[in-house]
Amino acid sequence: MNGERIPRSILTERVWPIVRVFLLHVITWSGLLRYIAVAFVFNITVYLFGWPQIDLSGKRWSVNPDGQMWAWVIGGVVHLLLFVWAWRQLEHKPFSEMLLAFSRRLWRPLLSGLIVGLGEILLVFGILAAIGSVHIEWGASISSQILLAAAGWFVVSSILAPILEEIECRGYLFQNVKRGWGTIMAIIVTAAVFAARHMQNPNANTLGLVNIALISIVFTVGMLRFRSLWFPIGWHASWNFAQFFLLGLPNSGYSPDGLGLHGTTLLVSQISGPTWLTGGEFGLEGSAISTIVLLGILLWLWKGFKTGSGRLEDLPPSNRGEESYRDPVGESCVHPVEETNVTSVQEDVDVPLC
Repeated sequence: MNGERIPRSILTERVWPIVRVFLLHVITWSGLLRYIAVAFVFNITVYLFGWPQIDLSGKRWSVNPDGQMWAWVIGGVVHLLLFVWAWRQLEHKPFSEMLLAFSRRLWRPLLSGLIVGLGEILLVFGILAAIGSVHIEWGASISSQILLAAAGWFVVSSILAPILEEIECRGYLFQNVKRGWGTIMAIIVTAAVFAARHMQNPNANTLGLVNIALISIVFTVGMLRFRSLWFPIGWHASWNFAQFFLLGLPNSGYSPDGLGLHGTTLLVSQISGPTWLTGGEFGLEGSAISTIVLLGILLWLWKGFKTGSGRLEDLPPSNRGEESYRDPVGESCVHPVEETNVTSVQEDVDVPLC
């Protein structure tokens, strides 16, 4: 290099955004913040209410099941606040820059995601039932002893995890990588990180992780297609809730019996057949049928998203001087922004979707 300096634009657009976002992921993966927050909150609740029951005799804490579920809630909230703080204070961007606009119209992409996610999992489950790979029974009545634990798992799996993981990956990570490396690279990196986050889940397998990466790609294309992070949030929440609480199947390796939540699901489904076909103990994410269905949905989203030039319009709406939302049938509505106010809108206002 002979003493040549790296241009400042390369550092600010291609290097530091990636460094910041991966440092945040390392912090959350380490579990340190979660441990501190849970210890602080549980010390207060044990002192005031005698809850939860904690065994400190071993090398690690031992917490009763309902306490464990709410420990995950506490940790998730702390991590969510960390990413929100970093986006506003380190990146200095409004939430609309990660396509997370808050307005009365957010229900449209959110509802679309909920419907598509529910339709996808019911289609995969229906195919397995049609070929005789599922035995279905009605769930037992819920025990009052596990009601608090079930409520905690519902908050974690069906509300907090979809919001947190989508902000972490498709919100923060995707936008920071795209900023300096382009959309395709951002899609690939986001898919790899999203799959890596599930590697330590119980009963994870190769096809399951491949499908998790594919799900990430579908979520990202759907987010760009609908111009909203609420679309993958809705899909993610619908899939998690339906697979666990409606069908009684493992969700990314976490099963009702494994979590001590037997009797909290509408149905009790017993899967039989080869793991590559049914997903086994990892859940329907590990099924080859899910792979085929996801590829079909990806093709539908991609065809609907491509423009006349055949290129993806990947810039966030606020960077184009307008806010555009494209609905499932391809119609769009556009809110023009006056040229003289573009800068102030980008910096200070979360522009509504449509």
